[in-house]
Amino acid sequence: MRPFELPDFYTPHPARLHPHVDSARTHTTRWVGEIGLLRQSRIDPSATAIPGETEFDDHDYALLSGYAHPDVSVSTLNLLADWYAWMFVLDDQLPPHDEHTDSSAEARSHVQRLLGFLHTHAASVPEPNTPLERGLAELWQRTAATAPPRLLRRLAADTRLLLTARVRQPSRTVASIPNPVDHLRDSRHSSGARWVATLVEYTLGDSLPPDVARSRPVRLLRACFADALRLCNDLFSYQRETRQERKRDNAVLSIERFLECSPQRAAEIANAVLTRRVHLFETTLHRGLPALLTEHALPEQQRTTVLAYAHGLRDWLAGAHEWHSMSTRYMNTGPIHTTRIRQPAGLGFTTAVHDAHPVGNTGPAVTSGETRPWWELPSWSARSHDTNRTTTNPLLTRLRSRTATWAQRHGIPENALSSTTRTNDYALLAARVLPDAGETELALIAHWSLWARFVNDGAHREQYRPWPRLAEFLPPNPDDMPTTTEPVEQALAELWTRTTTIIPAQARRRFRQRIRKFLHHTADEPFESVGNEPTDFLAPLETPHRTARSHLRLALTELRLGPDIPPGVLRNPAMRSLRQVFTEITALHEDLVVAHHRGWCEVPVAAIPTPRRSHDERGHHAVSVLTDLLRTRRRRFESLLNRDVAEARAEYRLSPTAGRQLDNYLDALDHWITGELSWLLENARHNLNPAPATRSAQHRLPSTDRPTAAAFPA
Repeated sequence: MRPFELPDFYTPHPARLHPHVDSARTHTTRWVGEIGLLRQSRIDPSATAIPGETEFDDHDYALLSGYAHPDVSVSTLNLLADWYAWMFVLDDQLPPHDEHTDSSAEARSHVQRLLGFLHTHAASVPEPNTPLERGLAELWQRTAATAPPRLLRRLAADTRLLLTARVRQPSRTVASIPNPVDHLRDSRHSSGARWVATLVEYTLGDSLPPDVARSRPVRLLRACFADALRLCNDLFSYQRETRQERKRDNAVLSIERFLECSPQRAAEIANAVLTRRVHLFETTLHRGLPALLTEHALPEQQRTTVLAYAHGLRDWLAGAHEWHSMSTRYMNTGPIHTTRIRQPAGLGFTTAVHDAHPVGNTGPAVTSGETRPWWELPSWSARSHDTNRTTTNPLLTRLRSRTATWAQRHGIPENALSSTTRTNDYALLAARVLPDAGETELALIAHWSLWARFVNDGAHREQYRPWPRLAEFLPPNPDDMPTTTEPVEQALAELWTRTTTIIPAQARRRFRQRIRKFLHHTADEPFESVGNEPTDFLAPLETPHRTARSHLRLALTELRLGPDIPPGVLRNPAMRSLRQVFTEITALHEDLVVAHHRGWCEVPVAAIPTPRRSHDERGHHAVSVLTDLLRTRRRRFESLLNRDVAEARAEYRLSPTAGRQLDNYLDALDHWITGELSWLLENARHNLNPAPATRSAQHRLPSTDRPTAAAFPA
């Protein structure tokens, strides 16, 4: 019995089949027989049984190659079909990804042997002893003969990453249930999507220009490609992986367990997220990529390569869906709904939960008596981020006057900012995040924050056109400052000059780099507007302005880094992780306050909300996922502070002065999280003024540490 009916898939780009797929099928069958892939013994007793020749033929990996690469040469088609057949056979021979028994040590040993065949220069290659090793040695030799050296090195690195990820010891306990966001983001590196994207680049015969490969549009294409490919595979392979192979590394299963819902509802949610990611891929392809090519002014040959790469990823997505729906490897017996709709089947994953049909129905109303969702504090509160403990710097009154005067002097009018933001707000922000700072430092925080908002709103008014000149007003030597013509330039020139007078040269370089990254991400065009719709799991976490604000926060908190802290301490993995978690916590706070503004939840003064039943169901899953992310990130922040960073400082044997300076910086991060949250909530109360919910209308749910799907009736 099938665990669920496959949903309607959004397939805007029709799959095309290579005309020589039959010859590729014959070639791959003969190659597998010559190598002996189907005659080897199993690597691990817990692995899937090696398929017989009939079952292997029915899986039809040549068909996958033909659908995924409809325009390549016959020799390239044959090579890729062999690669896919070898990789799937290997995958079946390894133990389940999340099950590590004593026998998995043997599997890791086999994988370690395989890595020795991925050489990128003349070197001694081990003698292959098994069919898998013979297959990889032969595949690598054929690939290296035509791949550019830089691309070959990247393919070797991606293949190593893919193989080692399959036998890596899990970081979570078996009983843990990962947040769907963490699950999908982790799978971008551990799944085969990154490896596949490099093979797509290989088919072009050339590498992408490095600047283009690092650009946001191309990174976004890769991310959407990886997410869509993973979700598509997990929808089709759910029955095989969960019922036959007993695997837990499946996105649908992750959603099912995290939200405690049925497999059918989990599949609908996963498909709606898949729809959103494919839609974002298409939007980036048609809007973001042409703007990128114009910005870089690439020669015609490189423009052709970039466009061919993007269309190659699109062909792979369409082809993978077609192959999954036909291969006997997956759940596709019986009626399959693969309607090719030309518009997305729901822009948010909550739509799929309330509507089995993607268009039209908004789902049944829930008559709970409430007019607005209500959210309460859970049974615990993070001790370091409780806004009830927030204090305000006593210099706030003077800072407000000074900030207003500064804005007026540099031509930043209050009506140039959004209606919910005023110059005094940023004085309050500075006073909250630095409750014990002097007026000079407070003014810098307030003025940089106000200027950044001015830049951000200006980017909106200019329809996200880049600000090419602004980076010029951050010269390494302030004496080389160019002439300013616009208020935003004048304010930046004054701020940079003032900042350089109070921080040492090393910190100056770091601060300058952060502000340049802020400008870069602010100038990026968000290729898809979120509007007022609930979005998928990942979209809120990847907007360019969210990233830009994170760089600004890091720059401003690093003003408190003392000169005696050794550079190695700041580069330590624990400190890097701490900064990353800091940016995620502050961004999640913003997301939840935005949810409050849109009426999806009520945000209390201190904290992390938990769901309650209400008449308004929209956005509940989005807020639930973000809430769980915030909870786990806060715990991670505490763990890093109390254990990892403490071990790092012990390792470097800091002097008393350096130790105090590091403590000041760590306190600054902690104060910023708490102070900014209280500032955001105060703005929400004073400016948004939402109608309060009444406790008498609440319908209490069983207490739980995680959000549940029971709060969201179908």
